[in-house]
Amino acid sequence: MKKSLLTSGAAARFLRMYRIVLPAILVLGATVAAAQQNDFVGQWRGVASGMTITLVVQPNGRFTMTEQAGTLMTQQSGPYKLVAPNTIVFTVEDWQPRTMPVYHPTGTVGGYYTQEPTAKPPDGLYSYVFNGPNTVVLTDQVMHGTITMNRVP
Repeated sequence: MKKSLLTSGAAARFLRMYRIVLPAILVLGATVAAAQQNDFVGQWRGVASGMTITLVVQPNGRFTMTEQAGTLMTQQSGPYKLVAPNTIVFTVEDWQPRTMPVYHPTGTVGGYYTQEPTAKPPDGLYSYVFNGPNTVVLTDQVMHGTITMNRVP
């Protein structure tokens, strides 16, 4: 008669090993995530589509991103989170400007401006690759565009 895994002791050996290995994996994963988070902490700057993008990543898990082209500027802020390997999510909770002027023509001549609300910008989902301690390449997982960000001293 063939022994089952339960009666052969293999299951008990597996459970003993599982009790040691799983916590070690969790601790190492948390350590790697914390190390990667610390790699991001600081101020970063890059240029994409004629816009200067400045990203400030704080150790408390918050970010602020400013995009500027000439005299026009937008800003987004909120929490960020490192998720799957080499993936970061920026969740937008606050943004500026909250309103923008919209021109409403009246008839054939004239019109007026009103302030209308701007929609919440989409959250950002990026994969990333560090090319040294002071350069990171972010790839937007939705639009597939890339931007190289350099650490600002």
